[in-house]
Amino acid sequence: MRIGELARRAGVTTKAVRYYESLGLLTPVRLANGYRDYDEHDVRLTREIRA
Repeated sequence: MRIGELARRAGVTTKAVRYYESLGLLTPVRLANGYRDYDEHDVRLTREIRA
């Protein structure tokens, strides 16, 4: 899933997701076009970070 869907499902902003990534807390896979690709584990992890 892309960053917008992850943010919506985890209840955070896309800016927060990028911030978590900059801290090294999230490490999404990059697709060939450069987009971040997140999975269900990242949703759970983002919710835990937010809490």
